[in-house]
Amino acid sequence: MKKEALSQALPQINAELRYNRNFLQNKFFFTVTDSTGQERTESFTASFDNAYQFNTTLNQTLFSFGKIGNAIKAANYFKQYSQFQYSADYQAIITRIKKAFYLALLQQKVWEVAIQSQASAYDNYENIKLRFESGTVSEFDLLQAETRWQNTIPANTLARKNYEVALNNLKALVDIPLREEITLVGGLQTFPPLPDSLEYKIVFDQRPDYNVLLWEKKLQDKRVAVERSNYYPTLYGNLGYIYNASSNEFKLDNENDNVLLGLSLNIPIFTGLYTSAQVQKARIDVEKVKTRISKANDEIRVELKNIYLRLQESRQRIDAASKSINTAQRAFEIAETRVQIGLATQLEFRESRVDLDRAQLSYYIAIYDYLEAYFDWQQATGTVNNSGI
Repeated sequence: MKKEALSQALPQINAELRYNRNFLQNKFFFTVTDSTGQERTESFTASFDNAYQFNTTLNQTLFSFGKIGNAIKAANYFKQYSQFQYSADYQAIITRIKKAFYLALLQQKVWEVAIQSQASAYDNYENIKLRFESGTVSEFDLLQAETRWQNTIPANTLARKNYEVALNNLKALVDIPLREEITLVGGLQTFPPLPDSLEYKIVFDQRPDYNVLLWEKKLQDKRVAVERSNYYPTLYGNLGYIYNASSNEFKLDNENDNVLLGLSLNIPIFTGLYTSAQVQKARIDVEKVKTRISKANDEIRVELKNIYLRLQESRQRIDAASKSINTAQRAFEIAETRVQIGLATQLEFRESRVDLDRAQLSYYIAIYDYLEAYFDWQQATGTVNNSGI
């Protein structure tokens, strides 16, 4: 756009080379009076078989009443607009990658919990089997232990599938071949503290997508000025060189050349309402951008409040899940001991293990939800960075 605008201020040079073959002769007729006083018409040949012509012109806009200057400023505005648009798209992509990465970590943790749950159920089944063979527990207890172990197998398979799906989505997002093995380096044990709330003005200054709208408005305002400049006259200067030659043979004879210097003033008087229509369209586009800015202003305020509520809610769930893990772990240890000494049933042991698994999963899910909201907060405040957290 900037080059296009500058092209209106720079000179334009054109050259033309032409050859014409005349199959018929042109004649020049004139009337003369002879010695007797009689008028008669005579003629002579005024053309040759071959005509050669070479023209070159230099055209320069000398004055356009702000059209060129406004076009150059509009191009600079578009450059700023494009930079903010790139930044907004870049931050959106980084946010998607972060979410996909930590979702893969979450699915990995879910799979690890499923593996541990299956291993624990299998160890318990082997223990009950030995005790059944020694006659200390009933066959019903053995069947319960085996059922619980068998039920953990499909849960483990599902967790592994979900992890591989999340991993493949992450690979596709960052353009890693699906067949390539990768290792996730990171964890869900740590998470950032609740961010401080920011003033809306700071957020508006930082958000690239909001700045895109502001620069788009500036661009449309300048477009109105560009279209209005078409109402005013434009002064052009031109310099030209003309060369002609003609001959009945294929050679340059009867040569003639000239150099011309001129000025032309183009005054638009009536353009069929085209210029006024273009000005009106530009003004309407300005109003559209104003409406989008006003709408974005309200949406950003609501978005920030909603994201902060998500952060607070997920942070509370993290604290609650952490306490639940400690409680469930202690309850599971007690149930395991009671089963071994015959004071508890396999059903009680299974329920305590399920409670521990659920507590662990709730903890990891709460952390992921918090991180997801935190990444949305970074994007909403225009503070996205390339670090993990």
